Amino acid sequence: EPSSQPSSVPSSQPSSVPSSEPSSTPSCTPSAAPTEAPSRSDKVVYLFYPEWTEDGCRNDGDEPDFMAVNPNEWLSSTLETCCKKFFSGSSYKICTKEYPRDDDDCIKELYYPDWEGSNEGCISDGKEPYYMLSNYDYFLSSSLQECCENFYNWDLYSCTGTTPALTNGEYYPDWDNSHTCVKDGQVPEYMFHDQSHYLSPTLQKCCEKHFSWQVNECVGTAPDAVYVGTGKWYVDWDDSLCVQDCNGESPCGGPAEAWDELYSSREQCCKMHLSWNKEKCNGVDADSPAVDLGTLKWYVKWDADTCAQDCAVTSSPDCGGVADSWQQLYSSKRSCCDERMPWVRRCLTNLP
Repeated sequence: EPSSQPSSVPSSQPSSVPSSEPSSTPSCTPSAAPTEAPSRSDKVVYLFYPEWTEDGCRNDGDEPDFMAVNPNEWLSSTLETCCKKFFSGSSYKICTKEYPRDDDDCIKELYYPDWEGSNEGCISDGKEPYYMLSNYDYFLSSSLQECCENFYNWDLYSCTGTTPALTNGEYYPDWDNSHTCVKDGQVPEYMFHDQSHYLSPTLQKCCEKHFSWQVNECVGTAPDAVYVGTGKWYVDWDDSLCVQDCNGESPCGGPAEAWDELYSSREQCCKMHLSWNKEKCNGVDADSPAVDLGTLKWYVKWDADTCAQDCAVTSSPDCGGVADSWQQLYSSKRSCCDERMPWVRRCLTNLP
C-alpha cells in the first residue's frame, strides 16, 4: 500500500539559477514564431502599439495583453497610423521621429492585399480592413514582395512593379490583335512564367512555333517585319530550279511556303526533285554562292556609332551586314550598347 505521507519535504530553494542575464533591451523581432498559433508561413508580424511613457509607438511584440486581445482598437500596421491615432502636437512629432530609432531594424509599415480598392496589388497605407488587422499574421506582410507572393502570385510582376529578364528572346505571339508575332516590349504577364514556350529569339522561329499554318502570312504581316529566311533550299516548280529561302537577289527565291520541303544544299534539292533536269538545276547561277544570312545577333558598327544586327543589309533596317569572324557578337542590341559603347546616346536610343 502507498505510504500515508510524502517521503520527503520540498526543498526550500529552487534547484538552480538562470543560465544568463536577460538582455537590457528587447529585440525588434523574436528568434522564431510561436508554435501554438497557425501561420501562413514562418514569418513573424508585429503591429505597432502606443508606448505613452516614451511618447512613441513600438512594434516589438511586447504590447500589453489588453491591447493584444483587441487589435482593432489598439494596434496599427504602420508607425504613422499609430502615432496619428494616439499622439498629437509635439508628442506626435517625437513619436514619428524617434520610434523606431534610426539604428532600429523594425519595419515601419506592413503590406496588405488591396481587395477592396483597385485590387491590382498590395499597399501599405495603414487602412487595412478590420478583419485583416484582427488576423494580421495571415493578411499582413513585412514586404511588398512577400505580400504579392502570398496574394497576387498569378500577377506577381504587375503587383511588384518588376519585369523579369527575357531569357528566350523577345518575339511573342499576338493572338488578340495582329494575329502574328511581335517584339514590342509588351509581353503578357502569363508568358513570363513559361518563356521557353511563348518567346522566341527571331520572328521566323516565333511564327513557325505559333502560326505554323500561316508562316509566310505571319512573317509578312508583322509590324515593320522584313523576312530573313532560313537559308535552306526548295524547289521553284515554275522555273524548275532549286532556290534559297531568303529575300534578295539570286539564288534567293523569296519565302518558302509552309508546304515546301527544305534542304540544306542546292545539290541535295536538285537530286531529290529535279534529277531529270539536274544540269539546269545546278547550272543556272551555279557560280552564285549561297547567301549567308548571318546569326541575327548584334555587333558594334563603329562607323555608325551604334550596334547592328548580323544579317544581310537588305534583310532588315537593323542589319549592318554579315559580321566578320573576328567581331564579338551579343544576344541583344541593349547588351551590345551597354557593354561596348554606353557613352554613345545614339546607340542606347530606340532599342528593340
